[in-house]
Amino acid sequence: MRELALEIGIRVLLFGVFVFTEFLEPFERVIQPEELWLYKNPLVESDHIPKRVMFAISFLTPLAVIFVVKIIQRTDKTEIKEACLAVSLALALNGVFTNTIKLIVGRWTNECEDALHRGARSSL
Repeated sequence: MRELALEIGIRVLLFGVFVFTEFLEPFERVIQPEELWLYKNPLVESDHIPKRVMFAISFLTPLAVIFVVKIIQRTDKTEIKEACLAVSLALALNGVFTNTIKLIVGRWTNECEDALHRGARSSL
């Protein structure tokens, strides 16, 4: 029972770090005019997926698979518990690593993105 409490505590801590890093502001990357040609890809009108939908998909899909397998194979509670612990650890670690990379890499300023798609090099 103590091991389970420790496992759950680690996951709660990782999830707390994930939520904390989710709301941190990354630095704004400045694109120099000399490197503008590297980023001239076609403009995509909408490639945004809402956070709530993405979180629901990434959280509910593994759990749905676990419970479908439970129903089909009639597995015991220990295997279900271990599968849920594995999913929670994978989601928490993935979230922390992804947010860390996003914070390190940064993001473009809106002026850079606008100038990039307009082709105006003077505003950079």
